[in-house]
Amino acid sequence: MKVIVNACRLLLAVTFILSGFLKADDPLGTVYKMQDYLASFGINNIPGLALVVVAIALSFLEFTIGINLLFGISRRPTARMTAVFMMIMTAFTVYIFIFDPVKDCGCFGDAIILTNGQTLLKNIILLTAALIITKWHFLQIEFVSDNIKWLISTIGMLYLPGFAIYCIINLPMFDFRPYKIGTDLRAVYEATNSAPSVNVKIIYEKNGKTIELEADDDDPDSTWHYVETRREIKNEKQLQTSAFFVQDAEETDITEDIVFDEGYSFLLIIPNLKKSDEGCIDLVNEIYEYSIDNNYAFYCITGSEDEKSQIYWNEHTGAEYPFYTSDERELKTIVRASPGLVLLHDGKIVGKWSNHNLPDEYILTDRLENIPIGKIAENSTNKKMGYTLMMFIIPLLILTIIDRSLIGWKFYREMKRKSKDISLGEIDKRLMLDKIEKKISDISDNIATDKFTGKSANKKENKENLTNN
Repeated sequence: MKVIVNACRLLLAVTFILSGFLKADDPLGTVYKMQDYLASFGINNIPGLALVVVAIALSFLEFTIGINLLFGISRRPTARMTAVFMMIMTAFTVYIFIFDPVKDCGCFGDAIILTNGQTLLKNIILLTAALIITKWHFLQIEFVSDNIKWLISTIGMLYLPGFAIYCIINLPMFDFRPYKIGTDLRAVYEATNSAPSVNVKIIYEKNGKTIELEADDDDPDSTWHYVETRREIKNEKQLQTSAFFVQDAEETDITEDIVFDEGYSFLLIIPNLKKSDEGCIDLVNEIYEYSIDNNYAFYCITGSEDEKSQIYWNEHTGAEYPFYTSDERELKTIVRASPGLVLLHDGKIVGKWSNHNLPDEYILTDRLENIPIGKIAENSTNKKMGYTLMMFIIPLLILTIIDRSLIGWKFYREMKRKSKDISLGEIDKRLMLDKIEKKISDISDNIATDKFTGKSANKKENKENLTNN
């Protein structure tokens, strides 16, 4: 039973850590998913900031539960909390499975897409595992000592909110959407707007062995038996994930003009003009002027098609650039910010920035061809994973050293105190021995004196008796 309990515990730990981490990696994506759920209930007036707080809190809760499960921290309370959490989520997924308000639960962000049926099955399995570890919580193996548990819990509680805030400011560290840096929009556009490319495979079998041949290959000899023909769409994923299009004020599709524009192009992405951050508008205007001075294309693409919203933005920001429109949902997918900035070079995404870290005059010191932001940063997934782990491990090591130092100092003080007590005890013992020795000496002297005095008296008495006789 111990093996089963710990297998369930590790399954839950990995799932909760992954789910919490991916939500923290893309907090705004979690907000958009919550807005979809709320809209299905007719609720559309909850402030975005409140939803951001809820999204971070949810990722924090899942990650903390996962960390506690992984290291065996507070086994009984953690097991109970896991069971309660899974009961709530399972009941909710039963609802979305029956009524289908959204197509994807958003449990793992854009990294792992699950249907509502798959989500329900997942939660039933996890709920079963949670009930098992709740009943036999005492069988969970503790991987760390009691002295280090508080350190791991503290780091986990500090790490996730910090990581989530970092990803809000600097955009998701791990981008699983079809518009990540390095994506060639020209290839995506051509795949989306052309007939699907089909890869044909012809399967033959002989004596339990199978071979796959291309349509242009020669047929095998007559000893091979035809089994089936398989057709696979090569660009099916792109066709399913990309819906990028842009229109001008006359509703003319200019997507191709943007994607196939030679050189550099700035895309200012504003999903909703009335709900966008106006605090960065000075930097936006500077970037627009920079693009004009250096003859770079600049497109402001928004999901707000009504003229009132565009007039509102112009009046509040002094914008001089024209507006182009696209689907608001797709714009939120392109960049997790409002406004957000995307830089293209020959149709390829070179860089993306949120409204919190737009490039300023100290970065745009020359033409894009001559400065670092004009090139795709070499920041591989492995490096990002390394940075992410270091953000967790380094504080853990620092706090471990502090904890060990405090314990060592406490031990030193205790030993010093005991040593002092021992020294004082030895002194007291020596004084007592000296007193005892002195007492013994005095008693001996008294005894000797008494004996001498007794002998003298006897001699005197004897002498007096002789005289009298």
